[in-house]
Amino acid sequence: MVEIGPSSPRPRRILGFEPFDSGSHRAVRESIERHSRHRWMWLTRPGRAWKWRMRLAAVEMFEQAQRAGVLDAPFDAVFATSLMSLSDLRALMARAGRGGVPFILYLHENQAIYPTRDDAPGPDNWDANYALTNLSSILAADRVIFNSAWNRDSFIEGIEALLRRAPDLELHDIASRLRSIAQVIWPPVEPPDMSAQGGSATGEWRTRRAANDGAIRIVWPHRWEHDKGPDALLDIARHHAESLNLRFIILGQRFRDVPPAMIKLQQRFADRIDHCGFVDDRCEYWQWLSRADWVLSTARHEFFGIAVVEALLAGCLPWLPDRLSYREILPDATRNLSPVTPPRDPEAVREAIRAHLAPARAEESVRRLDRVIEETIN
Repeated sequence: MVEIGPSSPRPRRILGFEPFDSGSHRAVRESIERHSRHRWMWLTRPGRAWKWRMRLAAVEMFEQAQRAGVLDAPFDAVFATSLMSLSDLRALMARAGRGGVPFILYLHENQAIYPTRDDAPGPDNWDANYALTNLSSILAADRVIFNSAWNRDSFIEGIEALLRRAPDLELHDIASRLRSIAQVIWPPVEPPDMSAQGGSATGEWRTRRAANDGAIRIVWPHRWEHDKGPDALLDIARHHAESLNLRFIILGQRFRDVPPAMIKLQQRFADRIDHCGFVDDRCEYWQWLSRADWVLSTARHEFFGIAVVEALLAGCLPWLPDRLSYREILPDATRNLSPVTPPRDPEAVREAIRAHLAPARAEESVRRLDRVIEETIN
């Protein structure tokens, strides 16, 4: 818990709505709970069926709040994340006489540029409903927080392109309206306490755990879905595994439908895979990160990239494309590196990255969030 100085404003009561409480969404919520100086009352729903959540979570969670009696207690602001309709929630709260407080929206992602599968309908047939739900949520909020500048800018670009297709539309100057209420705060990234395993209480290892077999170990920490580029991962393995003596650590979450490229990777490169599968235990997960030399991303989209940032803070070098949010989370001097073009001074690269990522440390990120909440209430 953040200590409150004698001149600090009083802690505020915040009513939080997290309709998709799993993965990075849950990790962010838990970090806020640990480090915020404000008093939070969270309502949550399991992280599944995101399309249903976007359309129905406001109604569902408003009724949940009524049943729990939380609307009977005083609160200073409402905080909700992006997989729900904040405009619906605000209307329901107003009807119940509890809409007279600021509403703050936090966007982990946006639906205006979210990539579809290769066999999905083309843009003329694309269901714009979810992007428009994002738009109505943003316009209903008093303050909007994006988890990266890339998330904010890509949403503005995507929603403007979408609105240009609307017939007889009288909405004007959407970009300026969005930017006037938007903030960018990197999400809190919080390593586990690794002191019992030879690391530090902040998850950093005193020394890298390197194997003496001459191999270059690559960690790919993404969920096994089309938008994370499993085909590109397979291509990289085909082109470089032998010539660079690569070994792979696959840590992402898998689902019922496994991309064919991941099946082929496991079959063809079984003898080059040190680990393949999601690791739920946080300390064990960071132990695997500590064994890797590089973190590889083949993602087609990345609104921030908590898994990649975790790997970077654990000491992995960046094998990342020069696009998406990666331009933001890497200092200029550390871009365009790879095992093919390694840095002359790896430790200097690691130090530069750690310094650059300081705003994503949980204490600093939540401190910034607290300040924005206070400014919005006041």
